[in-house]
Formats: sequence, C-alpha cells, structure tokens
Amino acid sequence: MTQEQKVLIVDDEPEHCMVISRALGAAGYNTQIANDGSRAIDLSRQNHFDLYLLDIRMQPLDGIQVLQEIRNLYPDSQAIMLSALGDVDVAVKCMKLGAYDFLSKPVNLDELLITVSNAMKSIQLQQEVQSLRSQIQIQQSTDHLLGESPKMQELLKAIEQVSRHDITVMIRGESGTGKELAARALHASSRRATAPFVSVDCATLPETLVESELFGYERGAFTGASGRKIGRFEQAANGTLFMDEIGNLNVNVQVKLLRVLQERKFRRLGGKEELPFAATIITATNVNLERAIREGTFREDLYYRLNEFVLRIPPLRERREDIPLLVKHLLDMFNRKFEKTIRDVSPEVLHVFLHYQWPGNVREMKNIIKRAVVLADDIIEIQHLPEQQVAQPEPAAELKGSTEKPSATGTSLKDIVKYEMAKLECRVIKETLEACHWNRTNAAKKLEIDYKTLYNKMKEYDIG
Repeated sequence: MTQEQKVLIVDDEPEHCMVISRALGAAGYNTQIANDGSRAIDLSRQNHFDLYLLDIRMQPLDGIQVLQEIRNLYPDSQAIMLSALGDVDVAVKCMKLGAYDFLSKPVNLDELLITVSNAMKSIQLQQEVQSLRSQIQIQQSTDHLLGESPKMQELLKAIEQVSRHDITVMIRGESGTGKELAARALHASSRRATAPFVSVDCATLPETLVESELFGYERGAFTGASGRKIGRFEQAANGTLFMDEIGNLNVNVQVKLLRVLQERKFRRLGGKEELPFAATIITATNVNLERAIREGTFREDLYYRLNEFVLRIPPLRERREDIPLLVKHLLDMFNRKFEKTIRDVSPEVLHVFLHYQWPGNVREMKNIIKRAVVLADDIIEIQHLPEQQVAQPEPAAELKGSTEKPSATGTSLKDIVKYEMAKLECRVIKETLEACHWNRTNAAKKLEIDYKTLYNKMKEYDIG
C-alpha cells in the first residue's frame, strides 16, 4: 500500500470517522476527515482523493449530492456509500451515479477493509486501461510525429524530457504539422497520463461563448443558463488542458487566463466561489505571436507566462527524408481501414512526393494517400494524385555526379529514395552557395555542416 492512495471519510459523526480513519491508517492508507458535505467538497477542490467514504444522511448536503459534485470534479475517483438505513432504492440510485459499493452502518471494519482494497484495485485497473488507451491513441495517430530525421528525433527527445516536469509548454508549427498530437504525447508521457486530457480549439469558439466554455457558469448567470455548466478548466482537473490556436483569444479573456495562471484559481460565470486550478497548460499556435504583441492583439505578459518552454514542429518540406516512412505508415493505416491491399506507390509518385512543397504538411499527405488508396487497385500511380500536386513544377537540379538515375521498373524503393534525396541535397547546396555568393565558409555555416563536408559534397555532385 502506498501513501498516495488517499481516502476522504465524510460523516457527520466524528467518532465514527475516527474509528474508520484509524482502521484505514493502520492498513496503510492516507486518510482525511470531513464532518459535512460542504467541507468535503472544499477539501476535494484542494486535493485529489482516490476514494471517498460518504455517509448518505447529512445536512445541509447529503452524501448523494456530494457524490454528484465529486463525479463532476474527478470522474476517475471511487466512492463507497454508508447508511444506517437499509434502503434498496437509495443504494440503486448511488450505484447509478457511479458509487463503487454500498455498506450499512454500523460498518463491519473487516468488510470495509476488503471493500476499500477492491475499490483501490478497481481504480488502479481503470488508470492502467486509460494509460494504455492513451498510448494506443498516440501510437495509432502518430503519423504527424513519425519520423527518423534529425529534426523529428530532436523533437521527440524534447517531448520526453519536458514531460517529466510541470511546465507550461507552447507548441509552434504550421497548420497540419501535428501540434495536438505533440500535446497528447506530452500528456501521455507525463505523471498526469491517467488524468484527463482536455482539448479546446480557441479558433472555433464564438467570442460570446469563450468564457462560458473555458470557465463554466452557474445557473442564472445569463439568459438561458438553466443549470450549472462545468467548463474546460474544471474538466481538466489534475490533468492537462490543451489550448489550440491560443492567439485567437480576445484580450479580455487573455486577462482572465493570465490571472488563472498567476493565482491558480478561477471562477465560474455568475459564481462567487474561487475554484483551484491544478492542470498543466499546453498551448499551440501557428500565428506570429510576437507580431500580435506589437499590434496590440496579444498580451506580452501572457506570452511570457505561456512561453516557458517552446516545442517547434518542423514542416514536412524540412524533413523530406521522413516521407517514405510516412507513406508506408499511411498506406498500412488506410489499407486496414478500407480493407484493401495497396502494395506501394510508384517511383513517379514518390518522386512527386519528395519534391512537392506540402503546404498542408502531414495532414495534406494523409488526405492525398487516403484518396489514392480508395482509387487504386494495386500500386498508387500518378493518375491517383490530385491534379494540383502533379502540376507543381519540379525544381531544376540535375545530378552530375556518379549517382545514376534508377529506372522506373526493377529498382528497389531504397535506391529510388537514395537518388531523389541526393538530387534534393545537390539542389539545396547549390542554392545555398548562390545565396552566399559562392562563399563556401558562409555556405557551410548556413547549412550547419563543416567546410570539409561541403567541399566533399561539391566534389561528389560536381558543383562549381
């Protein structure tokens, strides 16, 4: 038993609470006591308890009301209901609300310890299942993050390192590069992996509803507020709140977000009570926030609060060596989805993919291959690609070195990729040299290679 397994005993009979607390403490559980429902809810907002022992007959809030509130705050927590009344209807109602079990008072301590142990095992099992689901979700949808290129390996290493710490992360990258998947990977690798991951796209929220979506509201807060609504901040609990397209928030909401980050508290619309906020915040943007600060549309103080650690996701055109790997992954994925057996893409298609600029990044590739798998019967050919992709002019860069152009048939995919990447490398070196007025020292610095490597590459490709 570990001290992290925390139990809150809620009963208006102090002596009964003490008896249970001593028994659970002797068994290795960390216990706290609340003698009324309101105090139980207050303690729950300050701490996360794994298990609640709730007396049903309490005033002014009874155990069922407390259970409902706890289930809103922490859906993964368990509750055991206690009552001196052997009321079957009440027991059924509690079970429907998510209670783990129902015990009659006075409680048999041996029975209680067995029930608590089973409840804790159930919690652990739920956490393991949720963690596995998160990992599977990441593995099944990592087409955006898949890659063996140096830039992607650097990104994946950074995700692994930063996920060990509670730090506000800003993910930057173009549309379609996989910013939400990076956020999910951060969450799945962190100690919060079994807690909720809550995502909100700030760009899609109507301006009039942003605050109510983020912070929730109380009944009567505005016209049409017929009941309480739990917002995204509250849903995130002790997990992760991912705010995509953060640059789209209006200045008024930015002020409130800054206050939440500073004080770690927020208030529902129409509410008087301040609620603690314990989740980690991850934000993402594809806009230039520095320019937005200069233009007065984004607060500089909020920017520095959110900018504690930056992850930059490279666009696909900067990691073309990952394209064959992504193609294979996506082919496998859509073959399974559509129950097809497309074997590969043709050399001509791979040539187009390696030279295409990919303005929509991996999301665009995913859509193109999905369409092609539907149309093709065996191999994806040029005719299965969208017209605008095929029509894009090919960069002019021919190899003059010893590398021979492979034939369209009878050549391995590895040889085709090697040729195309060499062709691309030749073009990049030549363009960089031209931009540096053929100053080899400056070109080597710009390419982030040493002078000798540049010299050898120029000799290999017969450049200059």
